[in-house]
Amino acid sequence: MGKILLVTGTDTGVGKTVAAAWLAKILASHAKVALVKAVQTGADPLVDGDEASYKSLTNNPAIATYTLASFPEPLAPSIAARRAGKKISPTTIVQRCLAIAKGHDFTIVEGAGGLLVPIAKGFDFADLAKALKASLVVVIRPGLGTLNHTMLTVEAAERRGLHIEALILNGFSPKRTVVEVENLRFLRARYPKLPLITLEKARKAQLAKLHLKPGVYGALPPLLQRLARDSSRMSR
Repeated sequence: MGKILLVTGTDTGVGKTVAAAWLAKILASHAKVALVKAVQTGADPLVDGDEASYKSLTNNPAIATYTLASFPEPLAPSIAARRAGKKISPTTIVQRCLAIAKGHDFTIVEGAGGLLVPIAKGFDFADLAKALKASLVVVIRPGLGTLNHTMLTVEAAERRGLHIEALILNGFSPKRTVVEVENLRFLRARYPKLPLITLEKARKAQLAKLHLKPGVYGALPPLLQRLARDSSRMSR
């Protein structure tokens, strides 16, 4: 079975889908990769949902994409399911992820919102990561509020014995603001051993081709070490 990564965030709308697709595109240059949306809410997966974004952002048919459950209202998965008159089976989600992982070197599972967002009663995305023995990739904002949200997420992960592969600071401005620079400096000092990757804010045309050049502060995440040469050649 290949390695499983759970891409979570400090909040909703932080760019988990972009980060997951970027990571998949890099890994797919040397490995067999799957992108999985565990639970989609508020969108049609193949029209305007995250799976559709995976396909357009990676533009690589070799990357397998999946959506395991979908509900129409843009709410937390457990609530969206209840309002749709359905229930999410954590066992089914786990089994399907594991089955996918058997056929891939890397399986990237994207959560919904943050780490403790409920999937079903008594089962959240932290529980999913634990059940899958997945490492975390935590996507964070560059602006005000990110320090508190990031530290809370890291603390919650550590208390549950979950390994964080890297932090991805998404949407970093090409013209650095004081807030962004100081937040980056603080996080590097706070977590000196935790890889911190920055993805710059991109125009729509750039985003469509994932023309994002990563900046890595500290050690490169182990899963990217052998691909460092390829990722460094990505142009903005």
